[in-house]
Amino acid sequence: MSNTPLNNNDEIDAIHPAAKPFLFLGKQSVKQNFMWVVLAGMMICVVLGFFFPQKHPLPIEAYIPGSWAVFGFLAYSFIVLCAPLIFKVLARDENYYEEGGLPDPDYSVEHHAEEERRS
Repeated sequence: MSNTPLNNNDEIDAIHPAAKPFLFLGKQSVKQNFMWVVLAGMMICVVLGFFFPQKHPLPIEAYIPGSWAVFGFLAYSFIVLCAPLIFKVLARDENYYEEGGLPDPDYSVEHHAEEERRS
């Protein structure tokens, strides 16, 4: 998805109807402030931990109330912040699968599409 806003009706009509309610997620303000939503969720879980304690808490719960919410937030933050590094490790070149070979006529959709164009 590009960072340019959709201005004309042709661009909006090309988007699948199920995706239209989620277009606000592409705004720069949402991207920049999303971590605050997750942090607020963690705070709510910590507060709820005071009112609804766990049946079988871990020993650390005596010292850090809501430790599962804190642990979840830290794990989420770690994964998000390590995403560029993970991408560099797992990414492949565009020609990794050496495209350009002949498609298998039994399984290739392109093969059937070319026959229909010729007819």
